[in-house]
Amino acid sequence: MMQWQEIVPTTPFVAFSSGYFSAERADTMMMLYQPLIGPVALSLYMTLITEIGLHSDGRIKGVHKQWMTQTGQHLSMLFEERKKLEALGLLESYQGGEEEPVMYYELLMPMRPQEFFKDELLSVYLYNRIGSKDRYRTLREYFVKEQVETKELKRLTKGFSEVFTSVHPSEMKSTSKEMEGIITSASDISGLEKKAAYSMDEAMDLQDVTAYLPAFVNRDELYKPANRKLIQQVSFLYKFSNEELAYMIQDVMLHTDYLDGKKFREAAKRRYRLQESDKPPMLGLRTQPPALTSVKGQPQSEEEVQIQYFDTTSPIEYLHALSGGAKVFDGDISIIEQLMHDYDLPAGVVNVLVDYLYIVNNGKLSKQLAFKIASHWKRKKINTVTEAMQLAKQEHEERKAFQSKKQKPEKAKAEEPLPKWMQEEKQPAAEEDPAGDDMQKAMQEAAKYRELLRRKKEKKG
Repeated sequence: MMQWQEIVPTTPFVAFSSGYFSAERADTMMMLYQPLIGPVALSLYMTLITEIGLHSDGRIKGVHKQWMTQTGQHLSMLFEERKKLEALGLLESYQGGEEEPVMYYELLMPMRPQEFFKDELLSVYLYNRIGSKDRYRTLREYFVKEQVETKELKRLTKGFSEVFTSVHPSEMKSTSKEMEGIITSASDISGLEKKAAYSMDEAMDLQDVTAYLPAFVNRDELYKPANRKLIQQVSFLYKFSNEELAYMIQDVMLHTDYLDGKKFREAAKRRYRLQESDKPPMLGLRTQPPALTSVKGQPQSEEEVQIQYFDTTSPIEYLHALSGGAKVFDGDISIIEQLMHDYDLPAGVVNVLVDYLYIVNNGKLSKQLAFKIASHWKRKKINTVTEAMQLAKQEHEERKAFQSKKQKPEKAKAEEPLPKWMQEEKQPAAEEDPAGDDMQKAMQEAAKYRELLRRKKEKKG
């Protein structure tokens, strides 16, 4: 594709469309597509499609300087905005011309609202851009009207033959050469309307997925256009690895050669704990990226065992284990999502933070404290479990030293419970303290429980 520097303001273009841009489609562009492409790309599309509609042949000619004049934007920006229209299937770009390059732009009609909301990728993308569940629901209710159930009703609609009478062939002869010409030309009508359809062919290589599949899985079924697009959508939307995709495909096709799209989507949603709300938790079930794991081989110490567990367990799965297998509270899932998305903390680092908060805060996640620590760790560029543990230990010691200076010896408080990995290896001898004994037992029980959870996970794996 040409770079914008190669398209100067005087470069000619031809824009055309075979569709009819109705008021409903204008609403669709404004309300559904604009949040995805932004106002400049929308303005470019609306300007071109409106001008095309003014010409009976459905095409316009001009130079790219017109784009700059009509939108008030530099050509370099318009080139980038054009890419957005191409990515969502609203625009097809071609290059022609022998002596002088000429750009050809085919404008396609946006999806019908019903199709848009059925498309899992676009609907989730729209939800995330809007950022409001109520706003999303309002849009969906506006565009997608509830269907009236007619199965139990008596149908009274008349058929064609009940209303119109049959015409004798002799009566169908054209009464004039002019009429005959009109009918003949109508039979040659071509150029059916083309609707927007985005392409994800470059998003992933299906061969990399099939490499993980056993021999019994029918590869040809996966390469069907509809299934290929479905797999690409799920891969892009949920950020699954090739191995994860292969696992779900194998599970769905275990007893059949047919890939059931509905079952495949459900498997993806289960894997990512898609809740009843419209926004799937796209990050919470991810584990630490391999490049950021701290223990590469067999763990050589108890601490390395703990580190490896944090590296190989997703934050939501860890919360699920900490809650004794009970359903994870929606608010806690939201905190995890924000820690990974808004603060860009890797999964293993989030596990360290969760473990610390869970112990010191009586089994509860404090949103305010979690975000405060996450903000600090992000500034420190903490990316590995080891880095998170070391920083947590260091800051705990600094905080403890600061508090000991502020407090008088006689008013010193008992130390807060800590995760096992944060405790000092050698504790100084101290007088017997019932409260301290209880605290030590509590910490030991917590460590014991985490070890049981780790073993349980290893058995499942």
